[in-house]
Amino acid sequence: MWLLYSFIILFSALVIVLVVRTLRFVPKPEVPVSWADFKVDEARIIESLQAMIRFKTISYKDKSLENPAMFEDFKAYLKLRYPLITQQAEFTEVGETGILFKLKGKKAEKPIVLMSHYDVVPPNGEWQDDPFSGKQINGKIYGRGTLDTKSTLCAVMESVEHLLAKKHRFNHDLYLAFSGDEETRGPSADAIVQFLKEKGVSPYLVLDEGGAVVEGVFPGVKNPAAMIGLAEKGYINLHLEASDQGGHASMPKKATPITQLANAIQRLNKGTLFKLKKTPATMAMFDTIARHSSAFINRMIFANLWLFWPLIKLQAKKADGELLSLLHTTQAFTQMTGSDALNVLPSKASIAINYRILTGETIDEVVDLVKRRINDDTLKLTVLQGADPTPISVRGEAYDVLSTTVRKLWNDAIPTPYLMMAGTDSRYYHAICDHVYRFSPMTMTKAERATIHSTEEAIRVEALIKCVKFYITLLEDLV
Repeated sequence: MWLLYSFIILFSALVIVLVVRTLRFVPKPEVPVSWADFKVDEARIIESLQAMIRFKTISYKDKSLENPAMFEDFKAYLKLRYPLITQQAEFTEVGETGILFKLKGKKAEKPIVLMSHYDVVPPNGEWQDDPFSGKQINGKIYGRGTLDTKSTLCAVMESVEHLLAKKHRFNHDLYLAFSGDEETRGPSADAIVQFLKEKGVSPYLVLDEGGAVVEGVFPGVKNPAAMIGLAEKGYINLHLEASDQGGHASMPKKATPITQLANAIQRLNKGTLFKLKKTPATMAMFDTIARHSSAFINRMIFANLWLFWPLIKLQAKKADGELLSLLHTTQAFTQMTGSDALNVLPSKASIAINYRILTGETIDEVVDLVKRRINDDTLKLTVLQGADPTPISVRGEAYDVLSTTVRKLWNDAIPTPYLMMAGTDSRYYHAICDHVYRFSPMTMTKAERATIHSTEEAIRVEALIKCVKFYITLLEDLV
């Protein structure tokens, strides 16, 4: 009987602990903010982005496919369109496509870097209209780069020009840093960072593209979330090749390069290759957004991850979506090659695999695990390119300023830290700054996010205008 009593006592104590922790797991208090809307030249802003879209600044791994004139014309357009910035800023071209404007502030300490990129991916598919038209259709500006990310570049330039026109003097040195090879992981952003490092510049805040203001992020949370990336996953592209003498398809051997690769894929795809793990950026996201859930059970789970972590992992595996990607290194088979003819056995066949590496893991660990899982020394494994995960930015004063500005523009939004799964140029800035954040200041629906790197990309005019107002307000908030 004493065993039963002991169990009841322990179970009751556990329930009390869970309930108390859940009741305390509520949104953290925030200082109320106020914001008075103001006018900007909306017609000019729209015209600026439309013009930017018309420059076909498509970047390719194969540089011979690029049109260098478009990149040069785009840079010339910026100087022409923004005369006050051009007159007052130090302008430097860095690396292959990097451009850097420096505007002196009242003080050199705590410099600010606002960044973006002006290259875009190819149209990739059938569009209903010219993807480089920049047309305004049904309240949206249409075309490749409207969301990724000439919109933020346009908004940065428009906001600074607006403030200069009002004789505003920035409190801190301000750098506007743009590259034209972000989509191809080019060297320009890194070259800008090295340039700033040589000048002894240690930014107080770096802000690049990243998460947006989105809805439906977490069960039971009605408010939109402003997703601010603290870090990025790493990445690596592997090339796996099998070879043989080939031959006629009428006399096949059981083992061919294709069957070898099929066996390798099967081994790699079996079960969960990479463990699901907690990381600081993802835990910060859970700790922020889950507090706002109206569902008591959801708050109980995330207030007590020390107990319910296995449940989270199980749910992530079942859902097999974004939550799962946040918790482990992902693996995607992206390309295959084989024979050029239907009746010929290939002498060589290959696959390409893309890995997005979780914080705390490394390229070397991924490669080692892949080799051990494949367990076939006849296959040739080549690392095409890659980068380890970035450090995790500190959430301090700079983050608080950014969060406050977000709440001013979107007073119902919850500023939420998170781990970015995609890559940006901001990864290089961790070498000179502990406060590197990734946030695209605009509301985006799930359908709109799906057009990035796909077809029918477009930005709502109201989102573009608010983006400009965000940067103006942020620069005024940075006292």
